Amino acid sequence: MVNTRLRKGRLIMTMFIIAGVLFAADALRRALFLNTDPNIIVDNGIVKTYSTGVNIRAESLENDMMNQQEEFSEYSELEISATQLVSGELVRVDYEHPYVSLDMIPTVNLVYYRNDYYTLINETDPVILNEDAAEALNFMMEDYYKSTGRSNFLIYGTTDTYTGEDSYCPQYFPESSTGNTVDLAVNVGAEVFTYDGCDDEKWIVDNCHNYGYIVRYPEGKADVTGNGFCPWHLRYVGKVHSAIMKDLDLCLEEYIEYLEEYTFDHPFSYNLDGTLCDVYTVKSTGETTPAYVPVYKDYDISGTNTDSFIITVIKC
Repeated sequence: MVNTRLRKGRLIMTMFIIAGVLFAADALRRALFLNTDPNIIVDNGIVKTYSTGVNIRAESLENDMMNQQEEFSEYSELEISATQLVSGELVRVDYEHPYVSLDMIPTVNLVYYRNDYYTLINETDPVILNEDAAEALNFMMEDYYKSTGRSNFLIYGTTDTYTGEDSYCPQYFPESSTGNTVDLAVNVGAEVFTYDGCDDEKWIVDNCHNYGYIVRYPEGKADVTGNGFCPWHLRYVGKVHSAIMKDLDLCLEEYIEYLEEYTFDHPFSYNLDGTLCDVYTVKSTGETTPAYVPVYKDYDISGTNTDSFIITVIKC
């Protein structure tokens, strides 16, 4: 009798021990494989940990990485020829940085291209201007008329401006050879006067950046440009760059230097009236320079006429 009871007691104890081992094993299995920790999620065999109270989502991080990879894949490498250093709207031209040729840009003759909101010093001789600059000039002069009721500006010169005795433009600038400059004078009655940037005509100085133009030698920049305020001499640089230069109060020399710190990996991003743009500098490496440019988006490459290219990407 006693032996029988002992055997039954041992059997019951053994069953309890086995049950306890099975329970512990199941708990361990759940901890290791069934992911009972609410901060750990197994997704396709990848363990992703979420720290309690920290706003980090692995899915969002993955999506960001994929978006960056997709965006990078939309760019391809392009070889830029050294000849393009002197081509584009941002070339710096002065007596220390001479210009080579005007043949690299599409031009028009304002004798046939201008609208009715301004006049020319000579209605027969060719007045040559970069086509984009000419279109912007027409829009600007039309809006000047709408704002002031005046159409009294006279295009005194573009690529060739007379600056001799009795000239209405006190100084000639070598960058006029780029085809991106306009020299202004003002008609008052039957007389022509030098444009001083005052009175109603000041509208041009205040608003030219909206059309892609800058006052090439603005007030307060003589120590950088080497020239005092020249309101009669406008330079076309394109709407993106003129807007940025206006916002940052930079002349062309300062702007080119400012952009040197922005590269393809770290571009200068700008919102121009809802249009997102990236601007970055690529240093010239000799006869050809490798640079990344977008495959499916509009972009522009301008040389600086020094040692770099400035790339502008219209993202959306």
